[in-house]
Amino acid sequence: MTVRRRIKTVQSFLRQRKDALDFDAIPDGRDPRGQRWPLEALLSAAVLGMMLLARSLRATEDLSEDLAGAQGARGIKRRVPDSTLGDALSVTDPEPLRKHLHRHILSEHRRKALEPTVLPLGAISIDGKTNATLDHAANQDCQEQSAEGKEPQFVYREVNATLISSSAAVCIDRKPIPAATNDMGVFAAHYADLKKTYGRANLFELVATDAGFTSEENAGIVNDDGKAYWMALKGNQPELLAEARRVLLPQALREEPEAQTDWELDSSRGWIRRQLWRTDEMAGWGQWSHLRQVVLVRVLRAPGSLHGPEPHQGPIQILEERFHLTNLVRGRLNGAALLRLARAHWRIENNLHGALDIQWQEDHGRWVHRGNGLPVTSLLRALAYNLLSLLRAVHLRTDKSREARWQQLRDWMRDALIWPSLADETEATPVTP
Repeated sequence: MTVRRRIKTVQSFLRQRKDALDFDAIPDGRDPRGQRWPLEALLSAAVLGMMLLARSLRATEDLSEDLAGAQGARGIKRRVPDSTLGDALSVTDPEPLRKHLHRHILSEHRRKALEPTVLPLGAISIDGKTNATLDHAANQDCQEQSAEGKEPQFVYREVNATLISSSAAVCIDRKPIPAATNDMGVFAAHYADLKKTYGRANLFELVATDAGFTSEENAGIVNDDGKAYWMALKGNQPELLAEARRVLLPQALREEPEAQTDWELDSSRGWIRRQLWRTDEMAGWGQWSHLRQVVLVRVLRAPGSLHGPEPHQGPIQILEERFHLTNLVRGRLNGAALLRLARAHWRIENNLHGALDIQWQEDHGRWVHRGNGLPVTSLLRALAYNLLSLLRAVHLRTDKSREARWQQLRDWMRDALIWPSLADETEATPVTP
C-alpha cells in the first residue's frame, strides 16, 4: 500500500468513526469561570494522544502542538497545557464517558464491524484488572493492601468486559471494583449493566470468565438471562474440581481426545498442542442445576528447537490441565470450537490487558490520580484501544496491514491526522512508500 493510499484509508476510518471522538454531550464538571478550553476539545486531545500511544499528560501536550487544526482533532487550535488537561479529567464524571463507550460499541455493532469471526457465536470475556498500585488512596475505590513490615499500598482495580468473538477484541465495558468487594462480589452488578446496555442488541450469546468469578450464583445469573457460560474451574470450588478430576482424568487415559490442535510454537513455552475431553456425566451436579458439561483442556509441550520448522518428537510433557464448566448443550459447539473458545477467552488478557499495560503502561497508574482521574483516563484509554484495534482488524484490508505493530499503527494514525484531507483525491497517483 502506498503512503498516500494508507493515509487516505486511515482518514476515511477517522471520518467514519467521528462520533467516537465527539464529546459534546459529556457534562463539564469544571467551574465555568475563566475557562479557555471547551471540555470536548480536551477529551478529544486526550483520546488522540492515547491513540498516538502517549503515556502521560506531558506527552499529550507535546503531541497536541502537531495536532492543532489537524484532521479529526476537534477543537484543538493550539498546544494543550498538561495542567489544563489534567484538571479537566480529574473533575469529569466517568459515568457519561462509560455510556459514550457503550454507544461506540453499539455503533460498531450496527456497522457489522463486530461480527463473530474468531468463534461461531458472539462471546465476551469478563475479568478483573489492576490499573494502578499507589502509595495513597487516590480514589474511593482504591483498596488498601498491606504486607507485614512494608508500607501500605492502595490498589485501584476494575472489571473489564471484552468481545472475544470478533476480529477486533474490543473493550465493551469498564467499571471500578469497590474497595469493599472483589471480582466475585462485583459480577452480579456488572452483568446487570451489560444486560441493560447490550441485551436488545444481541451482541453476545456466551460469557467466559476465569475462576475468580466462578460460582453457582454467578453461573445462574448468566443462565437465567438465556446466555451460555464458560467458567474456569479451580480450587475455589474444591468439591466440584475433585469430581471433575475423578471423572475426566480416567477418561483422558482411556480415550483419544475429542479434538486437538496441531503443534505450534509458543514464544514463551516452546512447542505446544492442546487436547480436549468433555463429559455430561456431571450435568446438574449438586446445586448446579444448569450445568450441562465439564471440559478438560490439556496443554502438552514437546522438546525441541524453538527455531526449527517442526517439534522434536521426544518425551511429551503435560504442561497444564484446565477444567471448565458450561451450560452449553452438547451439540451447540463441537470439540474444535470449544478449543477455540478456551483459547479466545485469553484475548482479554493478551489483547486488551496486555496492550493497555505494555503500550500505555496503565498498570503504572499513568496520567491523573486525583479526583475522577483514574476511572476517566481508564475509559478514554479503552476508547483509544478500541479505535486502533478496529482500524487494524476491520478497516485495513491486507493481511500485512493487519499484522501491523502498535507503533506502526501510531505512525499511520499520526500521518493521517496531520496530512491535509485526501478525501477528494482519486486513487490514480501512486507514491512509493
